Amino acid sequence: MQKTFLRTALIITLGSGILSTTYAQVGIGTQTPDASAQLDIVSTAKGLLVPRMTSAQRTAVVNPAEGLLVYDTDSKHFWFYTGGNGWGKLDNEPFTLPYAATQSSVPGLMTITNQANGYAASFKVDQILSTSAAVRGEVNSQFANFGTAGILGIASGGAGTAGTFYANNPDGNGDAVIAKTDGDGDAILAQAGKEGHAIHAYHANAGNAITATVLGAASGKVAFFESTAQNNTNNVVEINTRGKGNAFLANHRGTAGNIAVFQTAGANVARIDRAGVGYFNGGTQNSGADLAEAFEVTDNIADYEPGDVLAIATEKDRTVEKSAGAYSALVLGVYATKPGVLLTDQPVGVEAIGRVPMGVVGVIPTKVCTDGGAIRRGDLLVTSSRPGVAMKADPGQVKPGQVIGKALQNYAGDGVGKINVFVNVK
Repeated sequence: MQKTFLRTALIITLGSGILSTTYAQVGIGTQTPDASAQLDIVSTAKGLLVPRMTSAQRTAVVNPAEGLLVYDTDSKHFWFYTGGNGWGKLDNEPFTLPYAATQSSVPGLMTITNQANGYAASFKVDQILSTSAAVRGEVNSQFANFGTAGILGIASGGAGTAGTFYANNPDGNGDAVIAKTDGDGDAILAQAGKEGHAIHAYHANAGNAITATVLGAASGKVAFFESTAQNNTNNVVEINTRGKGNAFLANHRGTAGNIAVFQTAGANVARIDRAGVGYFNGGTQNSGADLAEAFEVTDNIADYEPGDVLAIATEKDRTVEKSAGAYSALVLGVYATKPGVLLTDQPVGVEAIGRVPMGVVGVIPTKVCTDGGAIRRGDLLVTSSRPGVAMKADPGQVKPGQVIGKALQNYAGDGVGKINVFVNVK
């Protein structure tokens, strides 16, 4: 009797079309399950109800199978088991603003990829009184590995930059980048892997390309440059200006310390102290060939030119003029062509405009004539009767203070010429 009832119930079920099987497929509410489905449920009035459980019950499931689906009654979301990455939500929370969420996911919680020519994401704070950032990134880690950063930018193509910051208001005074550290690390660490510069800064207007400041009672260095590669033949720092401004300006406002210190292999080889005095272990080498000092002239400076023999002017203190008269004891030097060292009584920030560089020691191209006879190398030279021109001296007539120097070249031409003279007034 019981067996007969079961067979009858099965026949009724199959005949009603509620359950059908085709090639091991199962259909509920349809006699023709979709060919791609193992189970096809069709209904216009009812849905599929999966197991419901609390978050504690869900996470307590023993050895859940990958793909296991449940509904979490605490979070009100469908969850599926991903295997190695644990449980994941099948449906994301609605992205409404303001939005906040906290989850655990490897490798990340959000990925946005734009395959067109546009932004992957754009953030803007459009409030003129705002003091907040358009994008805030933070990482809380004990590791300092590459990529452990609040914001990581990667340029994976053949060009492009990993990060670009642009303050595009021509009337604004905001910085493009501010880097600050409250710990012992560097505010900026730049490293170039190949032939590019670790830092390349340029300015297209009147400001500074780089300005570095140590504030308050801080004891750190304003800037530190070091090359650690033993076989690196490049300069540690190169400074170049093509305009009228300073290529480099260092300002020391402390009561001790140096403006600049230069080292080789960790040892000081040169320094400039805070008073502007320079110290060089290996001496100095200058491109010029003489020592000169800037002097005012008595008349129009446009009437003077390199090579003129100069004498002390008697009309005004610390002033020179072209030599006048033969064997003058007022002779002082020669208008230098390219002095190696130029001395001046003016502050370092004042240019020697309106003054002539008078060479007092060294090799200087000097105007000469043959009024005293043809000049041979080694001859003593004195002033001639021609203004600003030297001539060969007669050793028998020379008195102290009249000799300009010694000729380093021969001269037997007509009129006024110019030869190299080792100037050393005696």
